[in-house]
Amino acid sequence: MKDFKGSVLMLGVGGISMYQLALAFLSLGYRVYGYDAKASQYTKTCADHGAIITTRFDKSFLQVDFCVSTGAIKENDKYIKALSKLKIKVYDRAFILGEFAKQFKSVIAVAGTHGKSTTATLIYEILRATNKKVSCHIGADVDVPRFNLGDDYLVVEACEYNKSFLSIHPDVAVVTNVEAEHMDSYKTMFNLRSAFLTLTKRAKLRFASDEKSTKFLTKLNDVAFVAKSKDRRIKPKLKGEYNLKNISLAVAVAKRLGVDDEIIYPTVNSFAGVPRRYQCIGGKECKIYIDYAHHPTEVGAFIETFNKEYDNNLIVFQPHTYSRTKQFLPDFIKTLSKAKALCVYKEYPARESPSAGISAYKLYLALRQSGVNCYYAANYKGLIKHVKNKQAVAFVGAGDINQIAQKFK
Repeated sequence: MKDFKGSVLMLGVGGISMYQLALAFLSLGYRVYGYDAKASQYTKTCADHGAIITTRFDKSFLQVDFCVSTGAIKENDKYIKALSKLKIKVYDRAFILGEFAKQFKSVIAVAGTHGKSTTATLIYEILRATNKKVSCHIGADVDVPRFNLGDDYLVVEACEYNKSFLSIHPDVAVVTNVEAEHMDSYKTMFNLRSAFLTLTKRAKLRFASDEKSTKFLTKLNDVAFVAKSKDRRIKPKLKGEYNLKNISLAVAVAKRLGVDDEIIYPTVNSFAGVPRRYQCIGGKECKIYIDYAHHPTEVGAFIETFNKEYDNNLIVFQPHTYSRTKQFLPDFIKTLSKAKALCVYKEYPARESPSAGISAYKLYLALRQSGVNCYYAANYKGLIKHVKNKQAVAFVGAGDINQIAQKFK
């Protein structure tokens, strides 16, 4: 980090990755300014550690030495333009993560369309149970977070959005699966697979789930394709066949790194998962679940497991971005039709405008036209009548639907 100095502005500091990077800068003695539109637990944590945090853009920000911006903020953003006019260098979050990653002895990158957070967290927990010094940078809250430069290992969730994971040069690459996603960045599956090939090729040790979606990685030598384990010593708390695949990958990586079975299996079997992944948040007469699933494959896997566990259930699904809803419309119709009862909740647009694709209400209409008996809700009040007399209700999506779920506890 020799090219950086003095003070840094973190634009979008309330993001789970950005706040971890802010804490790393603070630990190195930087003066850290942070801006986000909304206050959160992450912004509070940064403030508690000495960062200057605000939800309003301050003129003092224009005096920093450099800026780090989350990928959700575009180049035409007014704050980015103001910084550029003053010749204040703006670095992308992914680039900074890549620079920090160089400070660790060994980097384990977990990539894939689904299961990244769970697989990365489990690898982190297994290694943490050894006597090694282990850090993590994962897109979900872990029980004991750590990001100490110079540690033996860094376990990083390598996100493919906007090719950001290509800022990382891992020693160990793990690929859970590869499906069409973030096609606004990649346009074609060829381009998407090429990016995964590039990341995986960089690693000395390469692992991938043994499934059709990862077979293109056979172009590389020495990729360990890991099948779903039948090891009877694995007795996980995590539900679903998809999680057994994640566990199998984590176990294979740990064994290759020389971790003893006496550490691996107790850690795997006591692992309760990460927040917003098939997470029960409470309820007595009616159990309330939240899940981060927002891709048709993820949603389908959740519904399949949920239906097996609860007969009288309700899925409340919140589409994430207009473009994804448009791109996967036929898949969403096919997947959501398997819900025993379904309510489509108002979309979470994230970085997009309505012109980018299809709204939640249009998804609801398309479901109805396909013969799916479902409901639509634009707010909390609109949900209440549909939630009554259910054994379990799941709030599914990557937006703010989890906040709605908390009101029903």
